[in-house]
Amino acid sequence: MKKFILNALQYLLFLLIGVVLVYLAFRSIDLKVLIDRILNARYDLIVVSLFFGFFGMIARTYRWQLMIEAMGYNPKALNTYHALMIGYTANYAFPRIGEITRCGVLNRTEKIPGDELIGTVVMERVCDLVMLFVLTIILIFIKIRFFGNFFNEKIFQPLFQKFSWVLDFSILTWVIIVVAVFAAFSLLYIFREKLGSFILVKKAGKLWYGVLDGMKSVFKLKKKLHFIVITLLIWVLYLIMTFFAMKALASTSQLNIIDAFFLLVIGSYGFAAPVQAGIGAYHGIIALGLSLYNISWSDGLAYAVLSHGSQAISIIALGLISMLFLSFRKKVNKAI
Repeated sequence: MKKFILNALQYLLFLLIGVVLVYLAFRSIDLKVLIDRILNARYDLIVVSLFFGFFGMIARTYRWQLMIEAMGYNPKALNTYHALMIGYTANYAFPRIGEITRCGVLNRTEKIPGDELIGTVVMERVCDLVMLFVLTIILIFIKIRFFGNFFNEKIFQPLFQKFSWVLDFSILTWVIIVVAVFAAFSLLYIFREKLGSFILVKKAGKLWYGVLDGMKSVFKLKKKLHFIVITLLIWVLYLIMTFFAMKALASTSQLNIIDAFFLLVIGSYGFAAPVQAGIGAYHGIIALGLSLYNISWSDGLAYAVLSHGSQAISIIALGLISMLFLSFRKKVNKAI
């Protein structure tokens, strides 16, 4: 009961953050104008955009498959795909819960240890963060004044200010922190055998080593070149997806592929926010980014709603299909 209440409170907290971000983004716009822009979009191009987004998910499935195979398992590609899509769907209900959900689904369908799967997902996210950082640097150097100022003023400086309080610590405070951390690890090492006798500690240790084994999968890859190429392909497919979504709206249709690259990168930062599927954060940062091109806030939000909304509908639909497929297959297997 306590766990249920805690999960419910966490869900409501993240939902509240998302609602606040949506309110801040949409509070000063004319909803009639926004709806008009969206209704007059080219939905044939949105379909093309979602087509490339779908292949991005297929590429993600193959990349995850490579990591799982590096651990000595050989899951069916279809089961890996269904687990991935169900996980992405779950992210719309609760931030990052999809990472655990997809591991749970694949654990049930393929009997692969869930802790090891979690390790592969952690490394997958690390790879994505590295790619996002590299793409950000490339983007800044393409137009250092144009894009550089945006990232500096709207992303890097706010982040620095958010965590600048750490730099205000005195030398004595840092010494105390370092000594406390060292003492804590020393005590854990000294009493490791006694601590290991507790069931909870044993389970935590087993989980940690399982996750660690999964994280090592990226270093055990048999097809390293495949992994690198697929990672690059994922971002290329997302770039094309963004390009066609951008062309679907009259106010953004004049922008080029470099501008789509910019929207992809800043949109990824929005999706990284700790709210359900980046709701609110994505919309705000996209509208802010498009303001660099003298595109009005309403038109910027119209693009954000169109892009984010179409992706959400597509992912949720594919996720529900995957759920129904696995459920139907389970019933068939029981009947046989």
